[in-house]
Amino acid sequence: MNAVAAAVGRVAVLYTSVFEAIKDVKEENREDMDLALSAKAVADALRSGGYDAWPHAFGKDPGELVAALRASGADAIFNLSECPQLSPEKELHACALLELLRIPYTGNGPLTLGICNSKALAKQLLIANGIPTPRFRHFTDEPGEDPGLSFPLVVKPANEDGSAGITEDSFVTDLAGLRRQVRWLREGFRQDALVEEYVGGREFNVGVLGNGTETDPHRSLPPAELVYRNPRWRLCTYESKWDVTHPSYAEIAPVCPAQVPAGLLSRLSEITLRCARIFRLTGYARVDFRENDAGELFVLEVNPNPDISPDAGMARAARAAGLSYADLVLEILRLGRALGAR
Repeated sequence: MNAVAAAVGRVAVLYTSVFEAIKDVKEENREDMDLALSAKAVADALRSGGYDAWPHAFGKDPGELVAALRASGADAIFNLSECPQLSPEKELHACALLELLRIPYTGNGPLTLGICNSKALAKQLLIANGIPTPRFRHFTDEPGEDPGLSFPLVVKPANEDGSAGITEDSFVTDLAGLRRQVRWLREGFRQDALVEEYVGGREFNVGVLGNGTETDPHRSLPPAELVYRNPRWRLCTYESKWDVTHPSYAEIAPVCPAQVPAGLLSRLSEITLRCARIFRLTGYARVDFRENDAGELFVLEVNPNPDISPDAGMARAARAAGLSYADLVLEILRLGRALGAR
């Protein structure tokens, strides 16, 4: 460790292995998705800013992790821990552990991560605060009668991210299709279903940086639009995000910054910042939108700690705002350190 790095700080880039967590995915796709790659890119960016940084796997034994972090002398953690114990639902436990250790870390805290991981709870919070979101129901089993929603519907796992469990079959037009997808999620994912009315207009996402404090207020990044080049595709599915061999991968493409009129740009930013305040977002996040035929915006999801690999949407939006990848990583670390031990 050189003197300059020691003066700036020592940062462990803590990650969980997605490669191990998603063994049902083709191996070549798992390699592309593995957070070990993101951890290396983040560590390289931190080193470019003078930090002594290294990737550090979360591992299977939290006790060993605690001992290793203490022995490392890390004074901050860049947190990329999405799947502790191979479970996305335990993402919040990683930063909770860091809070108990009193080590500053990047990104969102346990409460925000837990709320947003529960799609139904997140939507209830949106509704309670007057944020438009598609009408929905939460099913623990196959519906026995009309769901009380207007078809077509979209059927999602109730507790997942990265579009896991979302395929073109998730778009259903009748009760039989709804029952089929709810059953498929129960059997394949062992999860309840979040069922919402389909909003078929333009699709946008907006990144946000900041802690929501006086010194580091939330600020939105230029919006991106997911352009559906072929009407065959109606949803941003798991395949369209991660499987380069799937035809939808090339036919659903992000455009950033989105080409939108000033009024729509203002509304996207305003709603994003409202969501940031409501969900107490810290560090970085993304808000996903769909527009209906009347031009009304609906929030689909709020995503704390989205993918920040160099070719992902957050980095793309940062570049549109004039931030290099290293600038983005260093800013996320600065925001985390600004909050101190939480």
